[in-house]
Amino acid sequence: MIHENPFISAFIGIPEFSWKNNLRHWLAVSPWVPGFIQDFSPIKGYEKFRNLKQGDVVIDAGAYPGDYTLFAAKKVGPEGRVIALEPGKKNRNILKRNLHLAGVSNVQVVPKGLWNESATLHMNQQGLASQITASEPDCTIEAVTLDHLVAELQLEKVDVLKMDIEGAELEALQGAQQTLRTFKPYTCVASYHIVDGSRTADRVEILLQQAGLQTHTDYPKHLTTYGCGETLF
Repeated sequence: MIHENPFISAFIGIPEFSWKNNLRHWLAVSPWVPGFIQDFSPIKGYEKFRNLKQGDVVIDAGAYPGDYTLFAAKKVGPEGRVIALEPGKKNRNILKRNLHLAGVSNVQVVPKGLWNESATLHMNQQGLASQITASEPDCTIEAVTLDHLVAELQLEKVDVLKMDIEGAELEALQGAQQTLRTFKPYTCVASYHIVDGSRTADRVEILLQQAGLQTHTDYPKHLTTYGCGETLF
């Protein structure tokens, strides 16, 4: 996401050291931080309609650099589980380093991306702006459907699904329909990305509705489309 705020742009430009994730957490949840600052936090946005709970199983698609992964790992506790997907090797190494430094043991890192079929795709690794591309890629990645991954990991439930995957959310949700129908997870999809000239939010809502979820798009500072199987909106 391109920010016009110079302070946010400067913060994004700082290398992904572990203290940066700690600062993100503090900015998102500390009562000492004014609301107008917290409103820029994706973490706060993901918690807008449902807080993570002890024992939750969470899928974090687009985990780099682990800010939400670590936040979720601490909130779901030792009885919970976080599946963190990060397909790019450079990004994934940073994620693994931050998880190691934090000492968490309930996170499983999956070196794959989500798509509407099993495929080898091209990606440009640009940190938070990494995205699948058809031109000038700097790496190839393996992608699977979420339905296949859930079956492969033998997950008995999925409580929360978070996606921030830079425009690939449409294909990813096409490959997640069975998971969405079966588990009805609280779903948060970053939907400000531009695909074919328009934001993905409207199309994300349609895909979630096709799986039987109620939908709502909100949180304009980091536009997010939400889905759930119960009345939350």
